[in-house]
Formats: sequence, structure tokens, C-alpha cells
Amino acid sequence: MAAANLFLSGARVNRDFREALFDAANRAGVTPNEFCITAAAEKLMASGRRFPGVFQANDFEMVGVLPARDAA
Repeated sequence: MAAANLFLSGARVNRDFREALFDAANRAGVTPNEFCITAAAEKLMASGRRFPGVFQANDFEMVGVLPARDAA
């Protein structure tokens, strides 16, 4: 599957939301953009949308968005 650039801009949020977003992204070890894209992917998946090839297995657990599953 070919890669495509995604440029997110133009969003205006209040200072508290921005601080919370940057804090959560920092704690997850990713950039705020990566955190937002991962959150959007999680929401799309929860609504039944599928997009193979975009993410690797366990990506969501890696960034701390979803709790890790048992290894059993």
C-alpha cells in the first residue's frame, strides 16, 4: 500500500486542551501529531472502518492509547 502525506493544520484549541494533548503525547513517547493520528485511527477502528497496512500490530499498545493485552 502506498504511503500518503497527512498535513494537519488550522486547528485552534484552548490552552488547557493543548497542554493536556502535549502532556499525553509526551507520556506516550510520541509527537502530538502522532498522538492525534493514533487517536483518530482508534476512533475509525471502533466505528468499524478498516485500513490495512497503515499501522502495525500492537501500535496502539506501544503508544499507551489502549491497554496492553495479555500475552497468553
